[in-house]
Amino acid sequence: MTKRQGMLLEFIRQYINVHGFPPSFDDIAKGLQLRSRSNVHRMVHSLRKEGKLNLKAKKFRSIQLLDKTVDQVNAL
Repeated sequence: MTKRQGMLLEFIRQYINVHGFPPSFDDIAKGLQLRSRSNVHRMVHSLRKEGKLNLKAKKFRSIQLLDKTVDQVNAL
């Protein structure tokens, strides 16, 4: 896992803890200071393929964390 992917997972975890629902791609882009949602899309789908999170197609705010070791991401 790359450092940026770890940051993404940690951001999603914190966002869900604060708001009670998952972030949108726009929320993630703003939170990680990325200029493009396409970067978020690429990272999210890469993590989905690795089994770190789940995403329902064509559903808004459908990100679910699957990786139980996200709390250890800060150790990177």
